[in-house]
Amino acid sequence: MKKQKMNWRLIVLYLFVIFFAVVILLQVIVIQQFNDSFSQNQPEFVTIEAPRGNIFSDDGSLLAISMPLYDCHIDFSVIDDILFNTKVSTLANRISKLFKDKTSLEYEIAFRNAHKQQKKYYHLQKNSTYNQVKLLKSFPIFEKGQNKGGLICERKENRETPFGLLAQRTIGSEREGVKPVGIEGAYNEILKGRDGKKLVQKIAKKRQIPLNSKANKLPLAGNDVISTINIDLQDVTEQSLINALEKHKAGHGCAVLMEVKTGEVKAIANVKRNEKGLFFENYNYAIGEHFEPGSTFKLASVLAGLEDGVFKLTDSVDTENGRCKFYDRTMIDSKPGGYGKITIGDAFVYSSNVGISKIIHNAYKKNPERFINRLYKLQLNTPLNIEIPTPENPKIKTPKSYDWSGTTLPWMSIGYEVSLTPLHVLTFYNAIANKGKMVKPIFVGTLNKNGKFLKANKPEVINPAICGKTNIEKIIPLMVDVVERGTAQNIKNKQYSIAGKTGTCQINYWKRKENESKSYKASFVGFFPADNPVYSCIVVIHDPKENGFYGGIVAAPVFKEIADKAFASDLNLHKAFLSENRNPIPYTKNGFTDDVQLVLNELEIPFDSTNSNWMIARSKPDKIELKNRKIEEDLRNGFVPNLKEMGIQDVLFLLENSGLIVNFSGKGTIKKQSIEKGKQFKSGSIIILELA
Repeated sequence: MKKQKMNWRLIVLYLFVIFFAVVILLQVIVIQQFNDSFSQNQPEFVTIEAPRGNIFSDDGSLLAISMPLYDCHIDFSVIDDILFNTKVSTLANRISKLFKDKTSLEYEIAFRNAHKQQKKYYHLQKNSTYNQVKLLKSFPIFEKGQNKGGLICERKENRETPFGLLAQRTIGSEREGVKPVGIEGAYNEILKGRDGKKLVQKIAKKRQIPLNSKANKLPLAGNDVISTINIDLQDVTEQSLINALEKHKAGHGCAVLMEVKTGEVKAIANVKRNEKGLFFENYNYAIGEHFEPGSTFKLASVLAGLEDGVFKLTDSVDTENGRCKFYDRTMIDSKPGGYGKITIGDAFVYSSNVGISKIIHNAYKKNPERFINRLYKLQLNTPLNIEIPTPENPKIKTPKSYDWSGTTLPWMSIGYEVSLTPLHVLTFYNAIANKGKMVKPIFVGTLNKNGKFLKANKPEVINPAICGKTNIEKIIPLMVDVVERGTAQNIKNKQYSIAGKTGTCQINYWKRKENESKSYKASFVGFFPADNPVYSCIVVIHDPKENGFYGGIVAAPVFKEIADKAFASDLNLHKAFLSENRNPIPYTKNGFTDDVQLVLNELEIPFDSTNSNWMIARSKPDKIELKNRKIEEDLRNGFVPNLKEMGIQDVLFLLENSGLIVNFSGKGTIKKQSIEKGKQFKSGSIIILELA
């Protein structure tokens, strides 16, 4: 019996110990939860992202800008029930009209459910603009502020490109977790600024209130980058390239326009056609795609021979019947039957594969390393090390290379078995235009801080003289002849001269199957005006399938369109053109005096001025005479003035402001007017103008 009582006592004691242990454990859990909650609600510093600097074109147009966007949420737990029920319908209606993604009823139902559940972080809208947020804060309920109205708008920096796809790959991109590319990548440290920090305290899930602290730091905005890109030239470059890709059903292409003296890239386009036939930029082919340059490399071959003194341009070469065998491979000219015996200069102008390969092979076959060394001196193996990060590895074989063979030298002479980027080829041609001085291509002109000048990128010389000026002076006339009478006659014009070289390179020759059609890469590279070069340009188009495949047919017209735009936009080129003209005094339209005087001053054309707002221009052998034209006086007195030889815009401004109704036909200047000079008119009278 005693033993039984002892057992019961032990059991009770054991149960008490267990109960006590459970109580202690529960207290520990509660304390831990309190501490965790306390810890979570402790003040902490959060990062304030710095606004990224802007990227501008050379004329100050925005190419990339940081625009804040906002993710908007609603804390329904802080909204008073009476306020909510009174204003929710109006709020839903206003939000529906603002975002246009849901009906007013859909918004109201969603809001009532969220309010019933007392949701503290209800998602309203992502990527709202500043103006949208400003309107939201004025809406019913939200106007009470975050603590009573419940609207939470979290700012984030967003990168915008106002001109869309314009120079997209060169401008580059900046995304979280991804290494920036293009100018964004090259100047990331300059653009990104310095993040700030602020002390906050969490009061609910994903909600925080700022706290005053001496340790708070405002973010420092990044510096601005002024690129060398010209919007107008970039636009015509891209559009011309797209038109060519469309016309020739080509896969992709690139084009680069560069200033000769400075190396500033004024336009760079990289366009590809997707499966749907739409054009876009997904890769910077101009600086990242290595290719065999084909016949554009013949300039380097001929220049090498001139520098080494192994031949003269007047020496003759027999192109035979357009076919020549080197070991087991046959070199073929594009012209059936060949060119017969011609000078080396003409072999370049007509782009004879047989002619160029024979002169190089005959001159260097016993010592091919001499040829390679000369190419090295022309800087064709030297990486450009441009500011935009890109894989760059120009390939010029040597006789010690594992893949050197007996046919390498003749094929290399016409641009095969070498590998360069389009920008590298352009830099070489630009050096020829620059009388031998090779400058590094640059994409950024200056850096600004808070709108004030900070630093300028000066032209960087790679090599002050890649070759002798004498040989450059010999080779440039041949490049002009390529356009005047050679493989690019289709782009010659009377306004300015072009020096350049066509290129047509088969791209699948080493892997093409017997029944597979040939594929080509068409190119044209050169500079203009030839006698005083201002711009150099290269166009490369990959795999044209229709309407021709030669460089002169496919790529050269794109070059011409770009050159025409550059020539038309540069007054300095027109000054040079006028100075060479026998009669530098141009025809001048009648019109507004200030406009005419501005143009004449810019072109440095002498003229006799007038105090009248409107004038009659008369061209003399040595100047322009501007004579008074009493148009405004006549109109004030109710008389129709003499409108002949005036532009339609000026006439519309004058006549319509005087109450006349104007109808016109044709283009050009005024040829005839239905109401003759000196006739009276009334307000509302109709005058018919014929333009010529």
